[in-house]
Amino acid sequence: MNRVVVFYNPFLPDLKITVNGKKLSPYSSPMSFRHQRPEKWVDCLFSELYREVNSDYEMLCVSTEFTCKWLEDIANLDRHCTSFSSRSLPLSANVYERLDKLEMLGCDDVEKSIVIPVVNADSDNAMTAAVYEILEEQGIFEDVSPEGITWSDCPLVTLEINPFDADDIPYDAPAVIALCSGEDDYIKAAGEIPIYALVMGTETKFIKRSGTKLFFSVDPDDIGMLFLQIIEEEALCPVVSRLSYEFPAQAKDFLTESEKEDLELVCQGSPLCRVTIPQMCDVGRAVKPNAQILPLDSETQIRIISDLPDVIEIEDGMLLPRSEGTAEVSVFIGDDPYPVAAEQVNVRKRNLISAINLFPSMLCIPVGGKSELTLTTTPDDAENRDEIRWSCDDSSVASVDFNTGVISAKACGRCSVTASTAETSKSVCVEVLPNIEDIICPCSFLELTAGEQKKWKYQVVPENAYGVDFLQIISSDKNVAEYRGGYVLGKSAGCCKIYVKDQSGSISRELTVSVKKSKKFW
Repeated sequence: MNRVVVFYNPFLPDLKITVNGKKLSPYSSPMSFRHQRPEKWVDCLFSELYREVNSDYEMLCVSTEFTCKWLEDIANLDRHCTSFSSRSLPLSANVYERLDKLEMLGCDDVEKSIVIPVVNADSDNAMTAAVYEILEEQGIFEDVSPEGITWSDCPLVTLEINPFDADDIPYDAPAVIALCSGEDDYIKAAGEIPIYALVMGTETKFIKRSGTKLFFSVDPDDIGMLFLQIIEEEALCPVVSRLSYEFPAQAKDFLTESEKEDLELVCQGSPLCRVTIPQMCDVGRAVKPNAQILPLDSETQIRIISDLPDVIEIEDGMLLPRSEGTAEVSVFIGDDPYPVAAEQVNVRKRNLISAINLFPSMLCIPVGGKSELTLTTTPDDAENRDEIRWSCDDSSVASVDFNTGVISAKACGRCSVTASTAETSKSVCVEVLPNIEDIICPCSFLELTAGEQKKWKYQVVPENAYGVDFLQIISSDKNVAEYRGGYVLGKSAGCCKIYVKDQSGSISRELTVSVKKSKKFW
């Protein structure tokens, strides 16, 4: 009989699986859940294992009581899992002792208050009141009332387990507890927040998973303990995990040897690698995989290997695509023979942008205005124009749409707007000018004789306002008089008006001109 061992550590989180004493292939489907919490994999684990083993098997689960109970409930319904046994996780400190150690080590970069929303799927206030009454009687939490629970005995954090309407659930809640009358009740929450749907019954067991919703039947006598287990798994373990991996390296230099041992006790985990390998890349375009090892001061090195160096060569941690084709790229931590990530990477050959051209070379915009630059590329038939991205070096002066390049002026000043791809970029200077506030005229009436010209210069406020060069100066009768370069020229006897307007026509000033016949003597 095949023997499967499932080892899950919620503090990292880390899932390890062996079949008959051998690790599962890192490329197997179950190992895609290696660093994910149980709500992602608990119901599909058994079917995926059967695909790997291809026959019946016995299972041993090594984890927390909460996770082991989930798996046992599912194992009892799975015909290929012939027997199930469990063992406690061999950890020398529980979640509260770990938090206490972190607090003593001076860890203060933590959420001071964590909110666990409790929603009623049926809007049955009587059920909610009854649940909180039971929780108060059980005495597990302090300050229990119909308004919620405040639990401040936990080191580092204060937990609030409060009633919420389904539409008001905080987007950053670590989990949601839903009180249901049946397993078909409709519950919603934003994003990927796990929802623990508790259906009141006569025994406590896992029922099913539906998307992010995990349905449990709950004996009212167990509800306090179930609340506590959900909080430990979904709120407190992630806090320990994050603080353990991200404990500041500079702070470790000031720890005593015993304090360093305490920190090691809290972490109790090998380095964790977060890595993203691109599925597609281009010939001649170097790519650096997004990889990070935690803890941040870990001396463990990342190794990247390509199975076809003539397609993708690896040099100093960079992927160097050499020719069209497909290569498998694998990422390893230290000397571990099992990769933490592997991806089939397709290499394509495309006509890429080698240069970007922008017109005009300098752009003026009024405050509150919008404008665009004319962009051309070399070559003009480049295939990656969709990769062009825009940026502005001073967002207080102007903003630019990341994708479209539309510039929005905010305040007077100068900034640089850049269009770029991975290979090239081009910048232009953008000057944001004030709008015209007023047009001041030296006089509103002018008298002259035909053939005479008089100096008449208007003043724009402020002088550097946008649109000064675009003012419209119009004569109501050009046969009588007109404006030319700071002078009004009288042409023939009569009266007319000369208007000075801005582009929008919102500011307009006028000059009345009276022209008399000239007197000729000969």
